[in-house]
Amino acid sequence: MGETQVVLKGRGGTFRLEGRRLRVVRGRTVWEIPLRAVEAVERGDDWRYAALRTSGAGPAPAFTVRSRNTAAVQAFTEALGRALTGVTPVADGQALITTGTRPLELPGLSTRASRITALVLGWLLLIVLAVGGVESDSEAGLVVAAAPTGPTGCVLLAVAWRFFLRDPWILRRRGVTVPGQVVRYITSARQQAMYPVYRFTTVTGRTLTQPSSVTVLKRLVNPGVDVTYDPQDPTRVRGARTFGHLAAGLFVAAFGAGAALVALTGVVRALTPL
Repeated sequence: MGETQVVLKGRGGTFRLEGRRLRVVRGRTVWEIPLRAVEAVERGDDWRYAALRTSGAGPAPAFTVRSRNTAAVQAFTEALGRALTGVTPVADGQALITTGTRPLELPGLSTRASRITALVLGWLLLIVLAVGGVESDSEAGLVVAAAPTGPTGCVLLAVAWRFFLRDPWILRRRGVTVPGQVVRYITSARQQAMYPVYRFTTVTGRTLTQPSSVTVLKRLVNPGVDVTYDPQDPTRVRGARTFGHLAAGLFVAAFGAGAALVALTGVVRALTPL
């Protein structure tokens, strides 16, 4: 098995175990910590946080990352514990820690996300206007205008969950993050969706090449990327950026919820005596 690489993200920053060193990222500040500077790694009894304790007499920086993803915390602390086996901490490990600043990275956007947003919001506005424009005393008109939107809303909510929101939600709860790389991209027949194919090594040493469960908006210039996979189903993976995918899912869900609410409101208005 090669050198262990695993990433833990949460409140307090990001821990990156990269072979014989640790990288802690908090905002734009980066600490480079050789394993010889780590005295111990601690984790909460409920697996909700991981903390580093560095050697040295002076006050050490507080390195703690808290996460509700207990699987990720467990995978990181166990991998770091294995990496520390046989490593003897130096007397003053804090002197080996270096601090730097990482460049500012802006989120990737595209016109595709703008088109999706405009389309969903436009359709939702049309439904609201169509039902809102019916005279309140026209019970039949209200029912006719509102009834088709109910099943449409339920279908859209199911589509949003199944194709956009389910996998990111599962991966947020129990996904483990490791460094990986993009080996190629898969696009749909009409070029409306693009899925990267990732190659990565799990914390158990298994190397996989797997298409993403989440679409992306544009190709990465740098093929290196953090890959989050489901330990219970390693075929469920995503990369670091899911903005466009989640935005599309949330807008579809909002459209579906709005349509269902409009239908319910119209039926209630039609059946409520004046």
